[in-house]
Amino acid sequence: MRPVLVLLALAALAGAAHADIYRWTDGQGQIHFTQDLSRVPEGQRPAARNAAGADAPGRVQTYSRGAPVASQRTARRSLSRGLVHIRYEQQHGAMLVMVRLNDRVTAPFVVDTGASDVTIPASVARSAGILVGPDTPTALYQTANGVVSHPIVNLDSVQVGEARIEGVRGSISDSMQIGLLGGTFFNNFTFQIDPAAQLISLRPNDRVRSGVSETQWRSRFAELNGKIETLEAYIADNQFFRESRREELAQRLAALEGSLEELDLEADRARVPQAWRDG
Repeated sequence: MRPVLVLLALAALAGAAHADIYRWTDGQGQIHFTQDLSRVPEGQRPAARNAAGADAPGRVQTYSRGAPVASQRTARRSLSRGLVHIRYEQQHGAMLVMVRLNDRVTAPFVVDTGASDVTIPASVARSAGILVGPDTPTALYQTANGVVSHPIVNLDSVQVGEARIEGVRGSISDSMQIGLLGGTFFNNFTFQIDPAAQLISLRPNDRVRSGVSETQWRSRFAELNGKIETLEAYIADNQFFRESRREELAQRLAALEGSLEELDLEADRARVPQAWRDG
């Protein structure tokens, strides 16, 4: 994830269904968002409180919890096959949209088409029923605060307005107050941003930056994963090979896993959706 212009403050989301989001700027000119007024420097609290007031135009609402709704899963594509328009809020240089996760929780996210993943504040993830445990895989991300490690999860659904994608790779952040709507959502579309109208236009696609089709990407990942699974099963079924043979098989397995890692990196550069890599 590239460094973002908006530095999201460290704070837990309040437990109430609705609360204000306060904005403040530090001495380096970086903009922070928080729902905890005590996190705002004392001298900036009156202005932050006024900006978040009920009568303030363009007020950003916090996430709202809702009961799970019936699954609308049909395919890992947008529900709308045609052009979809999403209106965003312009808040101090950031584009904010309301995102619904797993049909359970709606929260404000910053649009960041340069970010790798959909990155979710930990408290929002919990409200969406996303559990992180010691066996949850992690990945490293470059952020404005340096390199951080985030748990990696698979989201049942990510929906913004009428644009809905299922089977989306996401990462969980303990430090972010507001999430990032990044590449694992936007890579499923060709899109245009109209700053004057504050609209994002999305049209589902089946190709990404590399020009390689979805079918081709799925085939490449399926072939490598199939070879790895076959070799792992062969090793597991033949525990009594001599040591030299075991070492040979282990080296072959490591080579295949290295090839898969290289393919993942290639896919990251091309912004290939996670769903295409999972078969």
